[in-house]
Amino acid sequence: MVFQMPTPGPTRRRPRVLPLASAISGGVMLAALVVLLAPTWGQLFLFLVFGAVMALMVGVNCWLAHRLRQPLSVMSPEQVSLDPCRQLVAGRKPLLLATVAGVPGVLAGAAAATHAELWQETVHQVPWGARDPQFHLDYSFYLTTVPWYRFLVDFGFAAAFASLVASGAVHYLYGGLQLQDRRRRSTDAARVQMSVLLAMLLALKAAAYWLDRFDVVGRAAELGPRELTAWLQAKSLLCVVALICAALFLAVPVRRRWLPAVTGLLLLGLCEVLVDGLYPLLVGYLG
Repeated sequence: MVFQMPTPGPTRRRPRVLPLASAISGGVMLAALVVLLAPTWGQLFLFLVFGAVMALMVGVNCWLAHRLRQPLSVMSPEQVSLDPCRQLVAGRKPLLLATVAGVPGVLAGAAAATHAELWQETVHQVPWGARDPQFHLDYSFYLTTVPWYRFLVDFGFAAAFASLVASGAVHYLYGGLQLQDRRRRSTDAARVQMSVLLAMLLALKAAAYWLDRFDVVGRAAELGPRELTAWLQAKSLLCVVALICAALFLAVPVRRRWLPAVTGLLLLGLCEVLVDGLYPLLVGYLG
């Protein structure tokens, strides 16, 4: 009689709940600490709202980059060198995702909490009853609303930049972006995500140029009429150029070429030096 040993069934991998539980408990402890230390409810509100928006934006972009990764059929030397990093990340994905999204969220929330007074002044803005001669807006708009809009633009720029860096690192780790392979620099998923985030950055840069136009009200006494007009023209032109560059980056997934968008970005930098810096000075000198 022959006895057969029972064959073991397929081993089930235990869910890695410890990293996720640690991240959740750490977030709860941090939130409780902020509630205890926040001087005002306004600061707490801004911390939670802007911190959550930053964490969600970075976390969703990282998750999307990981979700859209393609299997590595052919391993290039560059990808072979990254294989130990992928193995290290494989068992710690929930914890790493919570850390990568949580750290920028905490920093953004802390930065937003310092603008609680400005937010309150913007919400409860009281008109002065006097308007500037250039834009015909109440002077209270320049003291409260414009700085708050500028903070929102800066926050959006920081969130888009953090998402770009984090998702770019994920794409690079899993072969979506390759620096050494000239035949295939990026996959379709990486190209779409990177181009959209870059277009978002340039659109926010255009908004920053548009808000810079209102700074001329505070410099009206220093600038002459010709310099004032040149300043406004320079900021308006830079705003248009930034929007054109954003459109070029949105066209990258369709055209499958980075060169026009990168060329437009370089031209934007050149225009900022020439138009924003030299043009008003030249007009003032000739005037």
